[in-house]
Amino acid sequence: MKEANKDGYIDVLQGNYSLLQREAEQEFFPYTTENNISFIPYFPLASGLLAGKYNKDMTFNDLRKDMPHFQGGKFTKNLEKVEQLRKIANEKNAEVAHIVLAWYLTHDSIDVVIPGAKRAEQVLDNLKALDVHLTEEEINEIDRIFK
Repeated sequence: MKEANKDGYIDVLQGNYSLLQREAEQEFFPYTTENNISFIPYFPLASGLLAGKYNKDMTFNDLRKDMPHFQGGKFTKNLEKVEQLRKIANEKNAEVAHIVLAWYLTHDSIDVVIPGAKRAEQVLDNLKALDVHLTEEEINEIDRIFK
């Protein structure tokens, strides 16, 4: 990325980033923040796992069945983390997905998040994340849950 940006033409970098895959915080965020490059995460809701709509009894027959976050004990632990987010969501009268999306927008490197949506109402629902204002304490709690 540094080589590609040697003339300063990179404005946006899209990369895999979620509460479950935070490598970009070390690999990209320092450089993108320093060089005023906006980082746009893809799979920000981790194929729906971070939306708070799954339970431990669910099985998947699509690409999720092969994803590490959906495998056995790891899936159960991820669901437990999501349930901790639900407490924050309930206090804010929001959905878990709104909390997750709002948390991304607290990062200096992230100016926009593009969560996947299959229906127009999902797009409109995701916009509710803009109404969620996380306190420093809540941001730190989310970090603690997913570190």
